[in-house]
Formats: sequence, C-alpha cells, structure tokens
Amino acid sequence: MTSINKDQKLHEILKVALRLFAHYGYKKTTLEDVGNELSMTKSNLYFYITSKRDLYEKTVSSAFKEWQTAVVNAVGQVDDLAEKFSIMAIRSIEYLNEHNELRSIFIKDPAIFSLFPSEDPFYEINMGAIRLIEDILTKGIEQGRFYEMDVQHSAELLFSIYVMFLIKTYVKSEGASAIRMYEEGLKIILRGMCKS
Repeated sequence: MTSINKDQKLHEILKVALRLFAHYGYKKTTLEDVGNELSMTKSNLYFYITSKRDLYEKTVSSAFKEWQTAVVNAVGQVDDLAEKFSIMAIRSIEYLNEHNELRSIFIKDPAIFSLFPSEDPFYEINMGAIRLIEDILTKGIEQGRFYEMDVQHSAELLFSIYVMFLIKTYVKSEGASAIRMYEEGLKIILRGMCKS
C-alpha cells in the first residue's frame, strides 16, 4: 500500500471515528464499531492506529487541524491587523456552531481544551492557535496598529479567554448570552477601556 493510499484510508477512518465518537462518546464507541462502518476488522485498524485512545486523539487532532485551517484562511482574506484579529476571534468561536460532530465531541469531553500544557493532549495543535494570535499581535505592533505588549503572555491570555468562552458557550450551554459577552469582550480588547 502506498503512502498516499494509507493517508487516504486513515482520513476515511478518522471521518467515521469522528461521527461515532460524536454520537456515542469515547467510552461507548468501540474499535469494532469503527471497523464495521468501514468493513474492516479490528486488526486491520491496528495498521493505522495503536489503540482506541490513539484513534480518538488522531480523530480530534485531525478535526482541530481543519478548524485551524478554516480560521487561518478566513484571516488571510483581509489585510488590516485589527480586522484580522476580529475575524480570527469570531471565526474561531463560530466554527463549532457549524460543525456538529466536533461540537458534540467537545460537549462530551471539554478536557480536549486544557489551560494546563502538561494536561493537554492537543498541546502542539493548540500552540498553533497561540502562534496565530502571536503573529497577528506582532505584526500589529510592527505596523503601529497595536500598543507595545508582551506578545507571548498576551497571546496566552487571549487564548485562555477564548477557551473559557468555548466552554461557556457550548459546554455550559450559555449560547447567545456567552456569544454576546464574547463580542463585547472583543470590542474592549480592540478598543481598550480608557478614553484617549
């Protein structure tokens, strides 16, 4: 089997696993369920994964990468740094509303977002989101659009706020109220609270 065929098959496995994990949750989904959906045996699945946990983490990682790609593409459509920041913030939170399976997994397992790197199984991917924030902040400072700041710590703070609002919106089911609060917070971040 060529590498391309193996990658395509893994992609197919991850799509099926995403649907099953979203519907049944991690505990109730079995490798046999995934294999049956694909007309594969459990032992065939082990050619692509090492365990159910490995399958789950690869599935969520793949969905996260698609999420990040969608946000990066949206940000790339504009030039103004404040607008890039705003689009990044809004698109990042709206994405889950549009992707039922990933939202369902997040609701069932909010620990897929951890504020503690040592507990985050998706640390590298989440660092990609923080690096996107850092990049926008750095360019905004360089272009005189944003105030000088400690970019690393500011990006981590903003990411933490974002994760808190993901939890409020989707896990705690605060929906429209949390989104409205998020939008107001975004205005404060971009405008500041003090009159000039």
